[in-house]
Amino acid sequence: MSIYDTWRLGFVGADYTYPATPADKDQIKGPIDRLKWHIKKTKEFGGGAVQAMLLPGTTQKDLEEIKELAQTLDIEIELGAGIFGRGFQNPEGSLIDSYRDEIVQRLNETIKTAKFLGVKILRGAYGKLQVKYSRYNRDYPLKDHIKFIVDNLKEAKKIFEDNDLYYAQENHLDFFGTEFAEIFAEVNSKHIGCTLDTANEFCLFSNPDAANEALAPYTITTHIKDMRIEDFQSPYGLVNFQPRGCALGDGSVNIPRILDILAKKSPMANGLHIIIEQGWMNYDNIPEDQRDEYTRESLHKSFKFLKKELGRA
Repeated sequence: MSIYDTWRLGFVGADYTYPATPADKDQIKGPIDRLKWHIKKTKEFGGGAVQAMLLPGTTQKDLEEIKELAQTLDIEIELGAGIFGRGFQNPEGSLIDSYRDEIVQRLNETIKTAKFLGVKILRGAYGKLQVKYSRYNRDYPLKDHIKFIVDNLKEAKKIFEDNDLYYAQENHLDFFGTEFAEIFAEVNSKHIGCTLDTANEFCLFSNPDAANEALAPYTITTHIKDMRIEDFQSPYGLVNFQPRGCALGDGSVNIPRILDILAKKSPMANGLHIIIEQGWMNYDNIPEDQRDEYTRESLHKSFKFLKKELGRA
């Protein structure tokens, strides 16, 4: 049996927009219904893992229904969790400053939910798509910035080890993958590692091959993403090429190579979650009313490519 046979495929929910059919529309009344739809669609695609976000207002009844559905369809769930920031759009605060108690309380609530659902992996990120929260912040010495991340992850380490859960921080447009590898090595815990996004390094003006290889030994879960470098014509003298999201196999990321590396080096290789993400798609020549269908067709193509590479075609 190949290690590939143990891998659980999935996709970022926004990559297969709902509702896809009138029947779906009738079933979806809110975020919990969307999550249930996502779980069912993952099973339909032949997948086995779902990246979920539970919003405030989720009830115990909601959780019970999600748990039953996931168990019935044999779908493993990952949850989002933050150790940086006081909310999705607010990056202020961390485990080592005055917001610690607030963040720990929220984190403990997520951990309680995770244990109820049988979730083992919580994923998060640091960067907020702003230079201020990246290695390129000229007002924040890089060594101090990295130390801040390390110190926070060491605090998170205590919480996740005590609860026998895993925290996977995405290489999310903030530091080079090689820098993140050094960060995870210094934190030195099997419970703290990476959500490996296989293409984000392009957005740091760097080829992802070195980043992917450096982060593979710390990879807990994934965003399997491809991006294509395209011409970009600007009247304002901006850089005239840029990375754009695309279906797996259509871009510049060597997906087969990183799959092989993950199989050999990831500590979670047995049963690894392979989550397809198609971020920053190029819709320049796609009419607005056709973009949802274009994205869905792209995801079908990505699944077909991935299954072929994994020997499941």
